[in-house]
Amino acid sequence: MKFDIVLNQVIILFIIMITGIAAAKAGVISDGTSKKLSELLIYVTNPMMVLGSFFFEYSLEKLFDGLLVFVIGSIFFILTIILSKIIFSRHDEKKTPVLRFAMVFPNCGFVGLPMMKALFGNDGVFYGSFYVVAFNIFLWTFGITMFNDGKGAKGAVKTLKEALLNPAVIAVYVGLVIFILRIPIPGAVKDAVNYMGNMTLPLSMLIVGSLISTSKLKTLFNDFKVYYVSFIRLIAVPLLAYFIMSFAGLPHMLISIVVTALAMPAAATTTIFADMFDRDAVFASKTVAFSTLFSIITAPLIVSLL
Repeated sequence: MKFDIVLNQVIILFIIMITGIAAAKAGVISDGTSKKLSELLIYVTNPMMVLGSFFFEYSLEKLFDGLLVFVIGSIFFILTIILSKIIFSRHDEKKTPVLRFAMVFPNCGFVGLPMMKALFGNDGVFYGSFYVVAFNIFLWTFGITMFNDGKGAKGAVKTLKEALLNPAVIAVYVGLVIFILRIPIPGAVKDAVNYMGNMTLPLSMLIVGSLISTSKLKTLFNDFKVYYVSFIRLIAVPLLAYFIMSFAGLPHMLISIVVTALAMPAAATTTIFADMFDRDAVFASKTVAFSTLFSIITAPLIVSLL
């Protein structure tokens, strides 16, 4: 993919993010407003974007490719979980789970799906949705055990059930039924769903901007570990995936989807879990904020290889 096309999309996202920072600094987006906007994105616009990506003629090949994205995504989650154990085995117990989690889990839903929509259209969201399902499964099983030292497996299983019933994943289920059974959707319904889904990209970047505004920028640049894990998250992992999948001769679109997902910053859940399990939540928030800012530079470079 041409660098200028990718750069143009990232500049658009960056401008919206800067607007979010400015709006938060001016008090237009408060903490309470940001949380409500996040709920709107999670429960309404993101599921609508996912659902709208299934509104096209049934194709067994597309369904197979979607399932292949799920399998490939799962393989790379397993691989990065193993590598994270090796790479981050000698850090203190407060930071180790954060470093491992940030390396393994990208922000593939909140930022990744809107990026795929911008770069690849509805096909990108369609295939990306299968990756998000794999993400949810590994997040609420292996991901949560990184923070609780493998304890509370029953709780993780219970939470996994809840994760598989979150709005975006439910949208995948509904979309698959419509797609496979070839259920006709009225034009007005399609347009309404797509209009709401198209709100996801600007809404997500406004929220990201408001979250970054709460971080002290000086503190983002004074911790080598933040640089280190961000380099692995944003450059090493997607490049490794790109070369492995290219060597395996996988379809170009599938490579593009998985690499784009892996080129995203650390998942926002990194901070949530760190706080929940009494790890270094401040370090986690710095990692998420820095990797998000750094991805503005690295994402165009990585995706331009595709």
